[in-house]
Amino acid sequence: MVLQVLAIVVLGLICGSELNVAAFAHPTLNRQPLDVHIPVRASFARLFGKVMPLWMATSTLLNLLLLLPFEHLGVLAGHLAEIAFAIQVAAILFSLVGPVPINNRTKLWTPTNLPSNWRALERTWDLYHWIRTSGLIVAFALLVVSALR
Repeated sequence: MVLQVLAIVVLGLICGSELNVAAFAHPTLNRQPLDVHIPVRASFARLFGKVMPLWMATSTLLNLLLLLPFEHLGVLAGHLAEIAFAIQVAAILFSLVGPVPINNRTKLWTPTNLPSNWRALERTWDLYHWIRTSGLIVAFALLVVSALR
């Protein structure tokens, strides 16, 4: 049960952080002048580019540990945890091919060196981020239901 709670808390914190970026931070940032918007967005890209890989991997590993025999999950709880794990793995793989390459470009931006398609890249990253965040929220909900079983 301790492992389940830990897995839920870590994934819940990721979901909260990701939802904040998607629903509040980036929309607010997008309304700021370029001399504020771009340095802050680049700073977020650098920070989260360092933190999120470790955080998401830790969360996924905790979920994987739930699936090992010593946890003794019931059949339904085990299936829900398996689906949550699969979603988390998919989110990591999706991140590597979708938002991460854009993030790696964004972290180098300054107001004076923006690529011509920077707005399109931001919109694409935001869309990818919403997709990933939605998946992680579903995985979180599945883990919570799994723990209640």
